[in-house]
Amino acid sequence: MNNPALRRKRLQACVILPPGRQELIAVERLRDVPRLDVHVITYGDPPEVRQARKLGKLTPELARRCPELEPQEARSLTLAEIAIARDLPLSLEQRAPALRWVQAVGAGIEQLDPAGLAALNITLTNASGVAAVPIAEYVMAHLLALWKNVRVFDTQQKAHSWKLQPTVLAAGRVLGIVGLGAIGRATAKRARAFGMQVFAVSRRAESGADDADVDRLFAAHEVDAMLAQCDAVLASLPATHDTIAYFDAVRFGQFKPGAIFCNVARGSVVDEPALIAALDRGQIAHAVLDVTAVEPNPPDSPLWEHSQVVLTPHASTSMEGYGDRLMDLFIDNIARYQAGDPLRNIVDPRFGY
Repeated sequence: MNNPALRRKRLQACVILPPGRQELIAVERLRDVPRLDVHVITYGDPPEVRQARKLGKLTPELARRCPELEPQEARSLTLAEIAIARDLPLSLEQRAPALRWVQAVGAGIEQLDPAGLAALNITLTNASGVAAVPIAEYVMAHLLALWKNVRVFDTQQKAHSWKLQPTVLAAGRVLGIVGLGAIGRATAKRARAFGMQVFAVSRRAESGADDADVDRLFAAHEVDAMLAQCDAVLASLPATHDTIAYFDAVRFGQFKPGAIFCNVARGSVVDEPALIAALDRGQIAHAVLDVTAVEPNPPDSPLWEHSQVVLTPHASTSMEGYGDRLMDLFIDNIARYQAGDPLRNIVDPRFGY
């Protein structure tokens, strides 16, 4: 990427976001970047289209539901060399022949088809780390709320019931993290601050390896041995074809009885009927789910009414400061791109993260 000509020319950039998400990008900050022309495109896939694209199951019928670009937006996309986006229009090879780099607005990028972009010689970078702190706070808040019976006491207060309930210590308990990326590490640091032990599984780890952020590191093939020792398990692994239904009936059967399961990854990594069965038989005491297999979660989903499920609408990422942190990453990457230096957070299309 080290090209002197690139450092001199003006870059054409597109901000591609749906209504309601435009506030993520402070366009005025981009207009202050040297040698950068910015074009705003209002585009976002409907939820059912995004879901299908994530799973690689986009049908021609669903594709017809994608919004049409305005003529000026289509012209801007034709010129764009770089873009920041949540979703991308289809047929980029015709619509965006100059596109060479896409910055995703989130850590999850499966709907952007990393392999398809790579085939078009387009580099994809994600926003890993931008939401790590708020998601880690979300995880700790819900673990503490369950161990301290906050929901039960809240119900009792509404019923004017003064009754002691058992609570347990977080200190000394074991948190197991499956997926030791930015979110996993941010959570590990906070859990250890509460006196917890932290175990973690990482795809890149070798048996017996050390890691400063955790007390014990496990290789990927040792995940079941780790799960059997954990009082709480955090799913923060990336969503790829290899991690679909990663937590299935067999894996839930390896959990320490009475453990808490928390998923802030993607709904696709969980076999939801298997999770409900594990809850019903007491293998898992509670499930904290910020993501579901289908989003929004369907009205007839049994997760809504299950007494052992805490369900939130993909809300673990606080928007407070998110846009600024995202822009810091994007602007830094633009400078790297213009200088011909390696970008941060490049997605490996072989792994999907």
